[in-house]
Amino acid sequence: MAALPFPKAALGLALVMPGLVLAEDDFFGALDTQATAAEPVSQSPVQWLGWVQQKAAYGYRAPEPGPSRDKAALTRLETQLYGQMSASQEAWSVRLAGSLTYDALPDVSEADAWETHNFTDAQAEERRWQAQWADSYLGWQDGNWWLKAGYQTLAWGQAESLIVTDVLARRDQRWPGQQDLEQTRLPVPALSLNWAGKLDVAVLGWAETDLTPAPFDDFDQRAGLRASGIEIRDKEAENPLGVAVRWQQRWPGLDLTWLAADVNAFEATLSDVSYSGAIPEAATFQPERRRVLGLSAQLARGSWLLKTEQAWHQGVQHATDNALEPWVESDEWRAMIGADYSGFRNLTLTLEVGSQLLLDPPDDIADDEIRLSQSARARYTTWNDRLELTAQGVNLPGDAGQVVRLAADWQVSDPLSVGLSAVDYLADGSDQALYGVRNQDAAIFNLRYGF
Repeated sequence: MAALPFPKAALGLALVMPGLVLAEDDFFGALDTQATAAEPVSQSPVQWLGWVQQKAAYGYRAPEPGPSRDKAALTRLETQLYGQMSASQEAWSVRLAGSLTYDALPDVSEADAWETHNFTDAQAEERRWQAQWADSYLGWQDGNWWLKAGYQTLAWGQAESLIVTDVLARRDQRWPGQQDLEQTRLPVPALSLNWAGKLDVAVLGWAETDLTPAPFDDFDQRAGLRASGIEIRDKEAENPLGVAVRWQQRWPGLDLTWLAADVNAFEATLSDVSYSGAIPEAATFQPERRRVLGLSAQLARGSWLLKTEQAWHQGVQHATDNALEPWVESDEWRAMIGADYSGFRNLTLTLEVGSQLLLDPPDDIADDEIRLSQSARARYTTWNDRLELTAQGVNLPGDAGQVVRLAADWQVSDPLSVGLSAVDYLADGSDQALYGVRNQDAAIFNLRYGF
Protein backbone atom coordinates (compact mmCIF):
# COMPACT_ATOMS: atom_id res chain seq x y z
CA MET A 1 0.00 0.00 0.00
CA ALA A 2 1.25 3.47 -0.77
CA ALA A 3 2.56 5.47 2.14
CA LEU A 4 0.24 8.14 3.38
CA PRO A 5 1.49 11.63 2.38
CA PHE A 6 2.42 14.16 5.02
CA PRO A 7 -0.32 16.67 5.86
CA LYS A 8 0.07 20.03 4.21
CA ALA A 9 0.48 21.56 7.62
CA ALA A 10 3.78 19.69 7.92
CA LEU A 11 5.19 22.34 5.61
CA GLY A 12 5.08 24.61 8.65
CA LEU A 13 7.08 22.32 10.96
CA ALA A 14 10.11 24.57 10.88
CA LEU A 15 10.85 27.00 13.67
CA VAL A 16 11.10 30.78 13.34
CA MET A 17 11.36 33.78 15.60
CA PRO A 18 8.75 36.37 14.56
CA GLY A 19 10.41 39.50 13.25
CA LEU A 20 9.77 42.67 15.20
CA VAL A 21 10.46 46.01 13.54
CA LEU A 22 12.04 48.33 16.07
CA ALA A 23 12.49 52.08 15.69
CA GLU A 24 15.04 54.08 17.66
CA ASP A 25 15.04 57.82 18.36
CA ASP A 26 17.92 59.75 16.81
CA PHE A 27 19.34 60.66 20.24
CA PHE A 28 22.81 61.72 19.18
CA GLY A 29 21.40 63.72 16.28
CA ALA A 30 19.90 66.13 18.82
CA LEU A 31 23.24 66.91 20.55
CA ASP A 32 25.21 70.04 19.70
CA THR A 33 28.79 68.85 19.35
CA GLN A 34 31.93 70.73 18.38
CA ALA A 35 33.56 67.80 16.62
CA THR A 36 34.68 68.38 13.04
CA ALA A 37 32.63 66.39 10.58
CA ALA A 38 34.54 63.43 9.19
CA GLU A 39 35.07 63.09 5.48
CA PRO A 40 32.51 60.73 3.98
CA VAL A 41 33.87 57.26 3.35
CA SER A 42 33.62 56.35 -0.29
CA GLN A 43 31.77 53.10 -0.75
CA SER A 44 32.17 50.78 -3.67
CA PRO A 45 29.05 50.62 -5.86
CA VAL A 46 29.36 46.83 -5.79
CA GLN A 47 29.18 44.88 -2.52
CA TRP A 48 30.12 41.23 -2.03
CA LEU A 49 29.53 38.73 0.74
CA GLY A 50 29.38 34.99 1.13
CA TRP A 51 30.00 32.01 3.35
CA VAL A 52 31.06 28.41 3.24
CA GLN A 53 29.24 25.89 5.38
CA GLN A 54 29.83 22.30 6.41
CA LYS A 55 26.84 20.31 7.62
CA ALA A 56 26.72 16.73 8.87
CA ALA A 57 23.56 14.90 9.99
CA TYR A 58 23.35 11.54 11.71
CA GLY A 59 20.18 9.47 11.94
CA TYR A 60 20.54 7.92 15.37
CA ARG A 61 17.66 5.43 15.12
CA ALA A 62 17.13 2.45 12.82
CA PRO A 63 14.07 2.83 10.57
CA GLU A 64 12.07 -0.21 9.56
CA PRO A 65 13.54 -2.12 6.58
CA GLY A 66 12.43 -0.62 3.30
CA PRO A 67 13.65 1.56 0.43
CA SER A 68 15.32 3.97 2.88
CA ARG A 69 18.18 3.19 5.24
CA ASP A 70 17.47 0.49 7.81
CA LYS A 71 20.12 1.32 10.40
CA ALA A 72 21.55 4.27 12.27
CA ALA A 73 23.84 6.13 9.87
CA LEU A 74 24.92 9.43 8.41
CA THR A 75 22.11 11.06 6.44
CA ARG A 76 23.91 14.14 5.09
CA LEU A 77 27.48 15.29 4.58
CA GLU A 78 27.03 18.63 2.84
CA THR A 79 29.43 21.37 1.84
CA GLN A 80 27.70 24.56 0.72
CA LEU A 81 29.09 27.72 -0.85
CA TYR A 82 26.91 30.84 -0.84
CA GLY A 83 27.65 34.10 -2.63
CA GLN A 84 25.85 37.43 -2.98
CA MET A 85 26.59 40.50 -5.09
CA SER A 86 24.67 43.77 -4.68
CA ALA A 87 25.02 46.99 -6.63
CA SER A 88 23.06 50.24 -6.89
CA GLN A 89 23.07 53.28 -9.12
CA GLU A 90 20.66 56.13 -8.36
CA ALA A 91 17.14 54.65 -8.46
CA TRP A 92 18.30 51.24 -9.71
CA SER A 93 19.64 48.27 -7.77
CA VAL A 94 20.54 44.70 -8.55
CA ARG A 95 21.23 41.64 -6.43
CA LEU A 96 22.53 38.26 -7.56
CA ALA A 97 22.77 35.47 -5.00
CA GLY A 98 22.78 31.71 -4.90
CA SER A 99 24.32 28.61 -3.42
CA LEU A 100 26.00 25.44 -4.61
CA THR A 101 25.78 22.37 -2.37
CA TYR A 102 27.70 19.12 -2.63
CA ASP A 103 26.57 16.14 -0.55
CA ALA A 104 29.50 13.73 -0.29
CA LEU A 105 27.42 10.94 1.25
CA PRO A 106 26.73 9.02 -2.00
CA ASP A 107 30.44 9.00 -2.86
CA VAL A 108 31.41 8.06 0.71
CA SER A 109 28.92 5.19 0.58
CA GLU A 110 30.09 3.95 -2.81
CA ALA A 111 33.69 3.95 -1.57
CA ASP A 112 32.64 1.84 1.45
CA ALA A 113 34.16 4.50 3.70
CA TRP A 114 31.00 4.59 5.81
CA GLU A 115 28.18 2.06 5.71
CA THR A 116 24.98 3.95 5.02
CA HIS A 117 22.21 3.97 2.40
CA ASN A 118 22.13 1.75 -0.64
CA PHE A 119 21.69 4.67 -3.00
CA THR A 120 20.06 4.15 -6.37
CA ASP A 121 21.77 5.81 -9.33
CA ALA A 122 19.02 8.43 -9.62
CA GLN A 123 19.08 9.07 -5.87
CA ALA A 124 22.85 9.49 -5.76
CA GLU A 125 22.83 11.78 -8.79
CA GLU A 126 20.19 14.07 -7.30
CA ARG A 127 21.83 14.09 -3.88
CA ARG A 128 25.37 14.98 -5.01
CA TRP A 129 24.88 18.49 -6.35
CA GLN A 130 22.21 21.12 -5.69
CA ALA A 131 22.34 24.62 -7.19
CA GLN A 132 19.77 27.08 -5.83
CA TRP A 133 18.98 30.70 -6.47
CA ALA A 134 18.72 32.95 -3.44
CA ASP A 135 17.04 36.39 -3.62
CA SER A 136 18.18 37.75 -6.99
CA TYR A 137 16.40 40.65 -8.61
CA LEU A 138 16.49 43.99 -10.39
CA GLY A 139 14.99 46.80 -8.33
CA TRP A 140 13.81 50.34 -8.96
CA GLN A 141 12.79 52.85 -6.28
CA ASP A 142 11.31 56.31 -6.58
CA GLY A 143 9.90 57.98 -3.49
CA ASN A 144 7.34 55.64 -1.95
CA TRP A 145 7.38 53.22 -4.90
CA TRP A 146 9.61 50.15 -5.01
CA LEU A 147 9.50 47.70 -7.90
CA LYS A 148 11.41 44.40 -7.96
CA ALA A 149 11.61 41.70 -10.63
CA GLY A 150 13.36 38.37 -10.18
CA TYR A 151 13.64 35.64 -7.54
CA GLN A 152 12.22 36.87 -4.24
CA THR A 153 11.37 35.33 -0.87
CA LEU A 154 7.81 36.42 -0.08
CA ALA A 155 7.13 35.75 3.61
CA TRP A 156 3.54 36.83 4.19
CA GLY A 157 2.78 34.80 7.32
CA GLN A 158 4.26 33.61 10.63
CA ALA A 159 2.22 30.60 11.78
CA GLU A 160 4.52 27.73 12.74
CA SER A 161 2.19 24.72 12.89
CA LEU A 162 0.25 25.25 9.66
CA ILE A 163 0.03 27.55 6.64
CA VAL A 164 -2.59 30.27 7.05
CA THR A 165 -1.51 33.40 5.16
CA ASP A 166 2.04 32.38 4.18
CA VAL A 167 0.88 31.14 0.75
CA LEU A 168 3.58 32.75 -1.43
CA ALA A 169 6.55 30.92 0.09
CA ARG A 170 8.01 27.91 -1.67
CA ARG A 171 9.73 25.57 0.80
CA ASP A 172 12.61 23.15 1.09
CA GLN A 173 10.88 19.90 2.13
CA ARG A 174 13.88 17.57 1.91
CA TRP A 175 14.46 17.47 5.69
CA PRO A 176 11.24 18.77 7.30
CA GLY A 177 11.59 20.19 10.79
CA GLN A 178 15.39 20.14 10.79
CA GLN A 179 15.93 23.86 10.19
CA ASP A 180 14.39 27.26 10.91
CA LEU A 181 11.55 28.55 8.75
CA GLU A 182 13.63 31.42 7.38
CA GLN A 183 16.06 28.78 6.07
CA THR A 184 13.23 26.62 4.73
CA ARG A 185 11.60 29.32 2.60
CA LEU A 186 12.86 29.51 -0.99
CA PRO A 187 12.55 32.42 -3.43
CA VAL A 188 10.04 32.33 -6.27
CA PRO A 189 10.08 34.13 -9.63
CA ALA A 190 7.94 37.22 -9.12
CA LEU A 191 7.29 40.84 -10.01
CA SER A 192 6.50 42.77 -6.83
CA LEU A 193 5.41 46.35 -6.23
CA ASN A 194 5.42 48.07 -2.84
CA TRP A 195 3.95 51.47 -2.04
CA ALA A 196 4.86 53.31 1.16
CA GLY A 197 5.38 50.07 3.07
CA LYS A 198 1.62 49.54 3.05
CA LEU A 199 0.52 48.11 -0.30
CA ASP A 200 2.13 45.02 -1.84
CA VAL A 201 1.20 43.54 -5.20
CA ALA A 202 2.96 40.37 -6.35
CA VAL A 203 2.67 38.55 -9.67
CA LEU A 204 4.25 35.11 -9.55
CA GLY A 205 5.88 33.72 -12.66
CA TRP A 206 6.01 30.16 -13.94
CA ALA A 207 4.74 27.60 -11.46
CA GLU A 208 7.25 25.90 -9.19
CA THR A 209 6.69 23.34 -6.46
CA ASP A 210 8.41 22.71 -3.14
CA LEU A 211 11.90 21.24 -3.22
CA THR A 212 11.29 17.56 -2.41
CA PRO A 213 13.56 14.69 -1.34
CA ALA A 214 15.42 12.54 -3.82
CA PRO A 215 13.64 9.26 -4.66
CA PHE A 216 13.75 6.84 -1.69
CA ASP A 217 15.37 9.42 0.60
CA ASP A 218 14.33 9.39 4.26
CA PHE A 219 11.37 11.75 3.76
CA ASP A 220 10.28 10.78 0.26
CA GLN A 221 6.48 10.91 0.51
CA ARG A 222 6.12 8.84 -2.66
CA ALA A 223 8.50 6.04 -1.67
CA GLY A 224 5.61 3.60 -1.15
CA LEU A 225 4.29 4.24 -4.65
CA ARG A 226 7.76 3.90 -6.16
CA ALA A 227 8.42 0.64 -4.30
CA SER A 228 5.16 -0.86 -5.63
CA GLY A 229 6.29 -0.17 -9.20
CA ILE A 230 3.80 2.62 -9.93
CA GLU A 231 5.19 5.25 -12.33
CA ILE A 232 5.28 8.76 -10.87
CA ARG A 233 4.28 11.55 -13.25
CA ASP A 234 4.47 15.27 -12.44
CA LYS A 235 2.19 17.60 -14.36
CA GLU A 236 2.59 21.36 -14.43
CA ALA A 237 -0.14 23.67 -13.17
CA GLU A 238 -2.74 24.61 -15.77
CA ASN A 239 -2.22 28.34 -15.17
CA PRO A 240 1.44 29.21 -14.50
CA LEU A 241 0.73 32.71 -13.18
CA GLY A 242 -0.45 33.81 -9.74
CA VAL A 243 -1.34 37.16 -8.20
CA ALA A 244 -1.56 38.37 -4.60
CA VAL A 245 -2.36 41.71 -2.94
CA ARG A 246 -1.58 42.74 0.62
CA TRP A 247 -2.43 45.90 2.59
CA GLN A 248 -0.66 46.66 5.88
CA GLN A 249 -1.80 49.26 8.38
CA ARG A 250 0.24 50.12 11.46
CA TRP A 251 -0.66 52.02 14.63
CA PRO A 252 1.35 52.25 17.87
CA GLY A 253 1.38 48.69 19.21
CA LEU A 254 -0.96 47.30 16.54
CA ASP A 255 -0.35 45.91 13.05
CA LEU A 256 -3.14 44.74 10.73
CA THR A 257 -2.70 43.01 7.37
CA TRP A 258 -5.28 42.06 4.75
CA LEU A 259 -4.45 39.54 2.02
CA ALA A 260 -6.06 38.28 -1.20
CA ALA A 261 -4.36 35.71 -3.42
CA ASP A 262 -5.11 33.57 -6.47
CA VAL A 263 -2.06 31.31 -6.79
CA ASN A 264 -0.89 27.77 -7.37
CA ALA A 265 -0.08 25.74 -4.30
CA PHE A 266 3.58 24.78 -3.99
CA GLU A 267 2.81 21.16 -3.10
CA ALA A 268 1.55 18.77 -5.78
CA THR A 269 -1.44 16.54 -5.02
CA LEU A 270 -2.67 13.30 -6.59
CA SER A 271 -4.81 14.29 -9.59
CA ASP A 272 -5.08 11.05 -11.58
CA VAL A 273 -4.35 7.31 -11.38
CA SER A 274 -4.20 5.22 -14.56
CA TYR A 275 -4.64 1.45 -14.65
CA SER A 276 -3.58 -1.45 -16.82
CA GLY A 277 -6.55 -3.68 -16.28
CA ALA A 278 -7.04 -3.80 -12.51
CA ILE A 279 -3.40 -2.93 -11.75
CA PRO A 280 -2.47 0.72 -11.03
CA GLU A 281 0.15 1.77 -13.56
CA ALA A 282 0.87 5.47 -13.07
CA ALA A 283 0.05 8.22 -10.56
CA THR A 284 -0.06 11.85 -11.72
CA PHE A 285 0.60 14.74 -9.34
CA GLN A 286 -0.27 18.37 -10.08
CA PRO A 287 -0.31 21.63 -8.07
CA GLU A 288 -3.79 22.77 -7.14
CA ARG A 289 -5.16 26.26 -7.75
CA ARG A 290 -5.94 28.04 -4.51
CA ARG A 291 -7.77 31.26 -3.69
CA VAL A 292 -7.14 32.83 -0.31
CA LEU A 293 -8.69 35.72 1.62
CA GLY A 294 -6.92 36.40 4.90
CA LEU A 295 -6.35 38.75 7.81
CA SER A 296 -3.51 38.86 10.33
CA ALA A 297 -2.98 41.04 13.38
CA GLN A 298 -0.28 41.69 15.98
CA LEU A 299 -0.86 43.55 19.24
CA ALA A 300 2.08 44.55 21.48
CA ARG A 301 1.37 45.15 25.17
CA GLY A 302 4.36 45.39 27.49
CA SER A 303 6.19 42.07 27.43
CA TRP A 304 3.41 40.44 25.39
CA LEU A 305 3.00 40.15 21.64
CA LEU A 306 -0.43 38.75 20.76
CA LYS A 307 -0.99 37.58 17.20
CA THR A 308 -3.52 35.88 14.99
CA GLU A 309 -3.96 34.80 11.37
CA GLN A 310 -7.34 33.97 9.83
CA ALA A 311 -7.92 32.89 6.22
CA TRP A 312 -10.43 31.26 3.90
CA HIS A 313 -8.80 28.80 1.48
CA GLN A 314 -10.81 27.78 -1.59
CA GLY A 315 -9.90 24.70 -3.59
CA VAL A 316 -7.77 22.74 -1.10
CA GLN A 317 -7.20 19.12 -2.16
CA HIS A 318 -7.50 16.30 0.40
CA ALA A 319 -6.72 12.58 0.28
CA THR A 320 -9.64 10.15 0.24
CA ASP A 321 -10.12 6.97 2.24
CA ASN A 322 -8.59 5.11 -0.71
CA ALA A 323 -4.90 6.05 -1.05
CA LEU A 324 -5.00 5.34 -4.82
CA GLU A 325 -7.91 7.63 -5.63
CA PRO A 326 -7.45 11.19 -6.87
CA TRP A 327 -7.75 13.74 -4.08
CA VAL A 328 -11.01 15.63 -3.57
CA GLU A 329 -11.64 19.32 -3.01
CA SER A 330 -12.96 21.09 0.06
CA ASP A 331 -12.77 24.72 1.15
CA GLU A 332 -11.15 25.42 4.52
CA TRP A 333 -11.16 28.06 7.20
CA ARG A 334 -7.71 28.21 8.76
CA ALA A 335 -6.91 30.08 11.94
CA MET A 336 -4.00 30.65 14.29
CA ILE A 337 -3.84 32.47 17.60
CA GLY A 338 -0.58 32.85 19.48
CA ALA A 339 1.43 34.88 21.92
CA ASP A 340 5.07 35.73 22.63
CA TYR A 341 6.17 36.60 26.17
CA SER A 342 9.56 38.24 26.73
CA GLY A 343 9.21 39.34 30.37
CA PHE A 344 11.98 37.03 31.56
CA ARG A 345 15.55 38.12 31.06
CA ASN A 346 16.91 36.86 27.71
CA LEU A 347 14.07 34.33 27.45
CA THR A 348 11.20 34.40 24.95
CA LEU A 349 8.27 32.00 25.24
CA THR A 350 5.92 31.38 22.33
CA LEU A 351 2.64 29.48 22.27
CA GLU A 352 0.48 28.91 19.21
CA VAL A 353 -2.81 27.10 18.58
CA GLY A 354 -4.04 26.48 15.03
CA SER A 355 -7.16 25.00 13.51
CA GLN A 356 -8.39 23.84 10.11
CA LEU A 357 -12.14 23.64 9.58
CA LEU A 358 -13.38 21.85 6.45
CA LEU A 359 -16.36 23.61 4.85
CA ASP A 360 -18.94 21.17 3.43
CA PRO A 361 -16.42 18.33 2.85
CA PRO A 362 -17.19 15.33 0.56
CA ASP A 363 -18.19 12.09 2.26
CA ASP A 364 -15.10 10.16 1.12
CA ILE A 365 -12.57 12.68 2.44
CA ALA A 366 -9.98 11.14 4.75
CA ASP A 367 -9.29 14.20 6.91
CA ASP A 368 -11.32 15.07 10.00
CA GLU A 369 -13.70 18.01 9.70
CA ILE A 370 -11.84 19.89 12.46
CA ARG A 371 -8.09 19.52 12.94
CA LEU A 372 -6.17 21.28 15.68
CA SER A 373 -2.44 21.96 15.93
CA GLN A 374 -0.20 23.39 18.64
CA SER A 375 3.31 24.77 18.90
CA ALA A 376 5.31 25.74 21.99
CA ARG A 377 8.79 27.27 21.87
CA ALA A 378 11.34 28.65 24.31
CA ARG A 379 14.34 30.66 23.10
CA TYR A 380 17.14 31.84 25.41
CA THR A 381 20.12 34.04 24.51
CA THR A 382 23.26 34.59 26.55
CA TRP A 383 26.95 35.49 26.24
CA ASN A 384 26.17 38.93 24.77
CA ASP A 385 23.57 37.38 22.46
CA ARG A 386 26.19 35.13 20.87
CA LEU A 387 24.72 31.86 22.19
CA GLU A 388 21.11 31.00 21.41
CA LEU A 389 19.31 27.96 22.85
CA THR A 390 15.97 26.87 21.40
CA ALA A 391 13.49 24.15 22.35
CA GLN A 392 10.26 23.60 20.45
CA GLY A 393 7.52 21.03 20.13
CA VAL A 394 4.91 20.98 17.36
CA ASN A 395 1.77 18.87 17.35
CA LEU A 396 0.64 18.56 13.73
CA PRO A 397 -3.00 19.13 12.73
CA GLY A 398 -5.37 16.27 13.38
CA ASP A 399 -2.99 14.48 15.76
CA ALA A 400 -0.79 13.48 12.82
CA GLY A 401 2.27 13.30 15.08
CA GLN A 402 4.68 15.51 16.98
CA VAL A 403 8.06 17.02 16.17
CA VAL A 404 10.48 18.05 18.91
CA ARG A 405 13.60 20.10 18.17
CA LEU A 406 16.44 21.21 20.44
CA ALA A 407 19.07 23.57 19.05
CA ALA A 408 22.13 25.51 20.16
CA ASP A 409 23.67 28.18 17.91
CA TRP A 410 26.93 29.86 18.90
CA GLN A 411 28.33 32.91 17.13
CA VAL A 412 31.98 32.21 17.93
CA SER A 413 33.15 35.36 16.16
CA ASP A 414 31.74 37.69 13.52
CA PRO A 415 32.61 35.35 10.63
CA LEU A 416 32.40 31.97 12.43
CA SER A 417 29.30 30.23 13.81
CA VAL A 418 28.61 26.72 15.08
CA GLY A 419 25.25 24.99 15.43
CA LEU A 420 24.09 21.72 16.95
CA SER A 421 20.51 20.43 16.93
CA ALA A 422 18.51 17.26 17.50
CA VAL A 423 15.10 16.47 16.01
CA ASP A 424 12.68 13.70 17.06
CA TYR A 425 9.58 12.60 15.12
CA LEU A 426 6.93 11.08 17.40
CA ALA A 427 3.99 8.90 16.35
CA ASP A 428 2.40 5.94 18.08
CA GLY A 429 -0.32 4.83 15.67
CA SER A 430 -0.09 3.60 12.09
CA ASP A 431 -2.88 6.04 11.14
CA GLN A 432 -0.70 9.03 11.99
CA ALA A 433 1.03 10.76 9.07
CA LEU A 434 4.42 10.78 10.85
CA TYR A 435 4.29 7.08 11.69
CA GLY A 436 6.31 6.13 8.61
CA VAL A 437 9.14 8.50 9.59
CA ARG A 438 8.99 8.05 13.36
CA ASN A 439 12.55 6.65 13.41
CA GLN A 440 14.10 9.26 11.11
CA ASP A 441 15.31 11.27 14.12
CA ALA A 442 18.57 13.10 13.52
CA ALA A 443 21.38 15.06 15.13
CA ILE A 444 22.76 17.86 12.93
CA PHE A 445 26.10 19.66 13.23
CA ASN A 446 26.67 22.88 11.31
CA LEU A 447 29.84 24.97 10.89
CA ARG A 448 29.75 28.22 8.90
CA TYR A 449 32.46 30.74 8.02
CA GLY A 450 31.49 34.05 6.44
CA PHE A 451 33.62 36.25 4.20
